[in-house]
Parts: sequence; C-alpha cells; structure tokens
Amino acid sequence: MQERGSADARPESRVRSAAQAPARLLGQVAKADSPEAALERIAELRRQGKHDEADKALAEFRRRYPDYRIAEEMLKKVERP
Repeated sequence: MQERGSADARPESRVRSAAQAPARLLGQVAKADSPEAALERIAELRRQGKHDEADKALAEFRRRYPDYRIAEEMLKKVERP
C-alpha cells in the first residue's frame, strides 16, 4: 500500500483554506455578531488595504443578508474606492 506523504496534501489544503478564509471569517462574524459588526470588519479589511478579501466578504455579506440596507456612510467604508 502506498502511503501519501503529508507534503502532497498540504498545498491543496492551503489553497482551499485560503480561498475559504473570507467566507469563513464572515461566517464566524455573522453567527456571533450583528450585520453592523460584520460590516465594521469588512471596513477594517478596506482600511488595511485588503481589498480582495473585503470584496469577497462583502459579497458573502450580501448573500447572507440580501434585504439588509447598508447605510450610505457605511457603503463608503465597505465598497471598493
């Protein structure tokens, strides 16, 4: 029986984990916090210059809260400049 080395599994799991990180982060936020708190975390990603992560998290937020109306001031913080 051929044994798979741990090095073979690591790159796949890292790629999968990295791709799921924003959704997983927002999922944790959405379960624990209010939509407003989730938006604040997305705004923080923007402030840190993590625009791709913020885009993914905002898309996930909109999927989770399709009827949530984001205030104009918050939109300025969470949307890509």
